[in-house]
Amino acid sequence: MIHDINAQSREHIFYDTLKGVLLYHNDLANYPLHWHNEVELILLLSGSLKVKFHNDSSAVVNCMPGDIMMIAPGTLHEYISDAPGGEKLILLFDLATYSQVSSLVPLIKTLPPYTHISQNLYPVEVARLQNYFWEIDRLYGQQDEFLQISVYSLVSLILAQIGSMHLNDAIPNRDTGDSQYKNIDKLVEVTNYIDSHRSDDLTVEQLADLAGFSKFHFERLFKAYMGVSCYQYITKRRVLMAQELLGDTDLSVMDIALQSGFFSLSTFNRVFKDINKCSPTEYRKLYRTGADSSPDRANS
Repeated sequence: MIHDINAQSREHIFYDTLKGVLLYHNDLANYPLHWHNEVELILLLSGSLKVKFHNDSSAVVNCMPGDIMMIAPGTLHEYISDAPGGEKLILLFDLATYSQVSSLVPLIKTLPPYTHISQNLYPVEVARLQNYFWEIDRLYGQQDEFLQISVYSLVSLILAQIGSMHLNDAIPNRDTGDSQYKNIDKLVEVTNYIDSHRSDDLTVEQLADLAGFSKFHFERLFKAYMGVSCYQYITKRRVLMAQELLGDTDLSVMDIALQSGFFSLSTFNRVFKDINKCSPTEYRKLYRTGADSSPDRANS
């Protein structure tokens, strides 16, 4: 995945199995400086792990087996080690993709850019969190929609428990002079705003004002850091919202278009087909046919 880091250190996450959730095992000793829009949760299984954070005067956190690390969206970090890497179970979760966890977004924002949960200091809490990780690992990749919902619920439990612990192992100074961090922080704020206002009539000028940049500077920064234009990002997020509504509700295509921020049915149909290679109606049929014919349901 290292090759998916762009020149501005942003890592683009590809979801191979479950939209908005990526779980994988990693034993790399070193991983270059990067950031992403997703919450990152790390469970160290063996060896040791050093994570260097560049939002906090280059603080380095040492993790031991059993420890858990939560890294907030937009946090610049890298793995550093002089020894072979230990095995890590890494979970990346896109908060903005799921309406059922939208209430967690403001809570996550109150947490520091990273939270280190030491097994030695919090044995009971860590044991519970580890059980959540292993249950996600067991369910990950299952085709049954109910099991997929279980994965999202388990991730929510992890985030909620870490938040409720109010851990302050590291309270970074966010008032840093690092221009790259300031740009990332502003863009994460903007993307969070987009994700929570996808049905509104958003304009680039409005979002540039929110970030405190001129329209020209904002558009240039957004494209450089995010890899797509602001307009393309908004469009993709609206289409993702439409996909959820098509799959999970019986709303009409027109109502879904309006709720997703498209004020013209013809524009919605055209954009949706450009991205998904099928119309919204065809997508709904394919989605429901696939769900009804999944092996788990066929055997139930």
